[in-house]
Amino acid sequence: MSLYAAEAHARTNREEVLLSRLFGTLKMLDREAYLATLLGEAGVEVAPGEYASLQIQFWPELGAASPDIVLESESLLLFVVGWVRERVRREELLPLVHAGWKLSPRFHLLLLTDGSAPPPGIEEVHAELRSTRGAPCRWLGWPRIYEILHRRLRERGELPPARDVIEDLLGLLAAEGRAPFLGFDPGHLRGYREAVSAADRLTAAARLLAADLDGRLLGEGIRRISTRGNAAADLPAFAARALDLEFADESWDAGVLSAGRLFLRADLLAGEVRVGFRCDATDASAKALLVEGRSRIAELLASREEVFLSAAGPENAGDPSRAASALALLETQNGGARIERVELLSIHDGTKEDVLPSLVKDLASFRDLALSIPLLPLPRVNGESPFVVAGL
Repeated sequence: MSLYAAEAHARTNREEVLLSRLFGTLKMLDREAYLATLLGEAGVEVAPGEYASLQIQFWPELGAASPDIVLESESLLLFVVGWVRERVRREELLPLVHAGWKLSPRFHLLLLTDGSAPPPGIEEVHAELRSTRGAPCRWLGWPRIYEILHRRLRERGELPPARDVIEDLLGLLAAEGRAPFLGFDPGHLRGYREAVSAADRLTAAARLLAADLDGRLLGEGIRRISTRGNAAADLPAFAARALDLEFADESWDAGVLSAGRLFLRADLLAGEVRVGFRCDATDASAKALLVEGRSRIAELLASREEVFLSAAGPENAGDPSRAASALALLETQNGGARIERVELLSIHDGTKEDVLPSLVKDLASFRDLALSIPLLPLPRVNGESPFVVAGL
C-alpha cells in the first residue's frame, strides 16, 4: 500500500515517512482537487486530463542520484525529495538535476522541507544553471502543504473515507511539528492512527506557535529571548499546561531588559493567549518609571479598548483590568513596595485559526508603546548617563 511505501522500502527517517504518507494519500484522493492544487502552488504544471494517468513511483532505482518519488506523465517528469532544510545545498541538488535532464527535457525537481521560505541552496543552483537550461527547482514547505490540504478539505466538505485519510495526514503533520499554528483547540485535529492525545496535540501546537512567531517577529525586529512551558523540545507533554515566551527588540541591551520585556503567555487548555509588555517594578528606578508613565497609561487605556493593565504584588494577583483602581495602584510606587510587576496586555482567543497575525501585530505595538509611554530606559547618546527615560 502506497501509504506505507517508506516502510516497504526500508525508509524510516521522518522526512521519508512524511513523503510516503503525503503522496500515498494524494494517490488515493481526487487528484484534480488535491494533487493539482499542491503542484500548482509549487509552480509545477501538468497538462489538463493527465492527472488520472499520472504515474507515481516511490523510491525508484535510477542510479546514484535517485529521488524519493517520481511523478511522470506525457507532459511532465517530476523528481520529488523530502529533506530537512539544512540539507538543501548546491552539491546535493545538482546531481539530481542533471540526472533528471538526462531522462527528459520536461523535467522539474520539487523539494519539500520544513520552514516557511525556500532554502538558499535552490537559488544557488538556479544562479548556476539559469544561463543554460533555466530554473528547474520548485519548493513547498510542510506548513504550506498543511494549509492547502486543510483548506481544500473544508471547501469540499469531504465525507469518509476521504475525510478520514486527510485528517489522519493532518494529524501526523501536526504531531511532527510540520503544520502551521492554527490554534490551541485540542479537538481541532485528530491523531494519526495511534490516537495522539490532546496533551500531545497541544504540545505540538505550542511548539508551532513559538516557531511561527520567531519567523514573523524577525521581520519586526523582535527576537525571542526565553521560553518556559511546553515549547521546550525536551519537556514532556504532561509536564506543563502553559506556555510563556519572552521577546525583546533587537536594539535592546541588558540594561533595557532589566527594566522590562515583551511577553506571550498561553493557557493551552483554555485556549487563551495574552501578549504585552511587562515591567518588573522591583527597584526604585523601575517604580519611578511607572509613576512617570501613569498619565500616558491612562490615556492608552482610554483610547484602546483592547488594552488592559495588570498590576501584581504581594497583595494583588494582577488580574487584567481597565478600571481606575488599577491605575491608582501606580500612584504608590515612589518608595512603596505594593506592586512588583506591571503589564500592559491584550487577550486573544488562541483557538482561532487566524490568531497568529494579531499576536504579531500586538507584540510590535506593545514594543512601540513601551518606548513612548515611557516604561523603558534607553541609552543616552552623549554618554553622561547610561540610561534616559524613553519619551521624556
